[in-house]
Amino acid sequence: MKKIPYIILLGCIVIGILISACGEKDVKNNLIIGNKSSEIISNIAIQRIGKTEIRGSNLKQNQHCYFDMGVQKNCTYKVEFEDRNNKSTLSNEFTCNFNNQEIVNINVLKDNDGKWEVVLN
Repeated sequence: MKKIPYIILLGCIVIGILISACGEKDVKNNLIIGNKSSEIISNIAIQRIGKTEIRGSNLKQNQHCYFDMGVQKNCTYKVEFEDRNNKSTLSNEFTCNFNNQEIVNINVLKDNDGKWEVVLN
């Protein structure tokens, strides 16, 4: 029973890799997601609303992960991740452009009240 979530996560990562290969070439790592909290974040994913592309990675404290999002204009996304207690957190929707000239930064942090935030820079 425990194998099913890992198989689903692996499938999502493979789909994300295949989809990212279809974007405009010579665009490298134009999205950086950083963990600015003191906790480990696992199974972090970014999903384009209305699409099935999901990309995931595990992040330790003050660690970053890098994604090649290709060229996408005016698209809406959500970020979802799990904390060390396997509690899933979903960000608000945000609209963003990805291109080959700019890097988008997203930081995940925890405020003094213990609430998670996803901040687009």
